[in-house]
Amino acid sequence: MDNLSGKVALVTGAGGMRGVGRATALELAREGADIVISDVKRAAADLPPQELKAGWRSLESVQAEVQALGRRCHVVWCDLSAAAQVPQLIEQAISHFGAIDILVNNARAIIGRDKVPVTELDEAVWRRFLDINLTAVFLATKFAGRAMIRRGQGGAIVNIGSENSKRAYPCTAAYTASKFAMIGLTQAAALDLAPHRITVNAVCPGMLDTDRMSYWEQDQARQQGVTQEEFRARVVADAAKAIPLGRIGESEDVARAVAFLAGGKSGFITGQAINVNGGTLFH
Repeated sequence: MDNLSGKVALVTGAGGMRGVGRATALELAREGADIVISDVKRAAADLPPQELKAGWRSLESVQAEVQALGRRCHVVWCDLSAAAQVPQLIEQAISHFGAIDILVNNARAIIGRDKVPVTELDEAVWRRFLDINLTAVFLATKFAGRAMIRRGQGGAIVNIGSENSKRAYPCTAAYTASKFAMIGLTQAAALDLAPHRITVNAVCPGMLDTDRMSYWEQDQARQQGVTQEEFRARVVADAAKAIPLGRIGESEDVARAVAFLAGGKSGFITGQAINVNGGTLFH
C-alpha cells in the first residue's frame, strides 16, 4: 500500500460500528491520511441492535479510533438526502483541513422498504434511494472535484457500489437502479476529471458481514419470532455457502481495495468498477 501521509480523505456514511465507512476511515488513517468522516444522525429505531447494545456513538466513536492511530479526524454530520447539505459538507471539510485529496462516497439509503416488486414500490422510497445513492454521489463528486481541480494536485474519488451495480435481483428496483447509475456516473466523471489527474473508480462488494440496518431483516425477524441478530446470522451463513472462496466478505476487504485506489500505485486506473465478492461475479 502507498503511504498517504499529508493527504486528506473524506468518507461518507462512516458512523456504523461494523460498516465499510468506518473500516475505510481506519484503513486510510493507517496509511497516514487525515480523515473527515460524515454520516446522518440516526434515530434509535434506525440503529442495528448490536450498536445499541454496545453503546456505539457513531462518528464520535470512529473519530476516537482514528485519533488513536495518530491521525487527525474531523466530524461533519450531514443528511445526504438533503441536496443542499452536500456542498456544505465539502466546504466544511476543506475549511478544516485545507483540502480534500480523497473522496469516498460510501453512504447509502437503508435497505428494506424497497424490497418489494416494482409494481408495489412506493415513489417516495424510489426517490430516496436515488437521492442518497446517486444524487449525493454526483454532488459530492462535483464539488470535491472542483476543489481538487483548483488545487491542481490531482486526487482520487472512490464510489462504493454493489453486486447490484452489475446485476439485478428480485425486489431491488430502487437499489439496483441507483447502483447501476452510479457506475455510469463513475465512468463519465473519470473521463471528465482525467485531464486534472483525478481518478474516479468504484468498488463493488458482494454480500458483507456487517451490522448495517435493514428494515427487511427487521420485519422478517419479527415475523419469524427471532431476534434481528439471529435472523441476520442465518442470512450470513446461507450466503457464505454460495461464495467460491468459502466465506462472506468483511468491511475490511472493501476498505483495502479503497485504500489501493486512493493511493499512487493505482494512478493509471480510472473509470473501473472493481468486484470484491469472493468470486460470485466476474464482470
